[in-house]
Amino acid sequence: MLWLIGSSFPGFEDYFLETSKWWHILAFLVFDDMTQYWWHRLSHVNRGMWKLHRPHHVVEEMGVLVTYRNAILYYAFMPGIWFSAVLIYVGMGYMYLFYLPIKLVVILLAHSETKWDRFLYRYKILSPLAWIIERTISTPSTHFAHHGLTAEDGVSHPNGNFGNLLFIWDVIFGTSKITRRYPSKFGAWNQIKEPWYVQLFFPMITSKDSRSELHSIKTKNDYDPSIDFKKFTK
Repeated sequence: MLWLIGSSFPGFEDYFLETSKWWHILAFLVFDDMTQYWWHRLSHVNRGMWKLHRPHHVVEEMGVLVTYRNAILYYAFMPGIWFSAVLIYVGMGYMYLFYLPIKLVVILLAHSETKWDRFLYRYKILSPLAWIIERTISTPSTHFAHHGLTAEDGVSHPNGNFGNLLFIWDVIFGTSKITRRYPSKFGAWNQIKEPWYVQLFFPMITSKDSRSELHSIKTKNDYDPSIDFKKFTK
């Protein structure tokens, strides 16, 4: 991407290098983190996208290793990665050296089974701080809810809580659910166990099991991730 921009728009290299670092931070939050929110949200609505994101949800337990468990094409087409390359080219690369590690730490901790946010909920005096934090960044409580098996437990929110670094996108766009509790069951209700390489390289490699939604790009057994679990359990 850097080569492509450099060849096409050489005059814009480091164009924003001397502008305020606050503008740089805002640019990454909007063009990387907010676009990732919408990319993530789309993957729970579009059936084709869901198949690329599905490996992230079929696991039945939470932990840091779940964090980047998606198909390769899920990341290859992720807008935020491409936008970040543009921002680096135009002079915001120095800020990226700070922005990216912070984002990675927050995302990893949001998937971590340590449930670090329990400390904030344990003491009443910390409740105002907890209120701010859980609406600003992703926490285990809010992100575990996203990985919960079904919304029927009153805690899980599989079709919401899409935020990565910032949870405030969910608050702004109406997809947030905050319970300060943690689901007891995780995963995708319709999962069929496929080899790791099928999950990672789909659709270049497809499942040999005709029952699997990874059997082909479009199958009659496709799961619609936007449909509530309850409708399939009556």
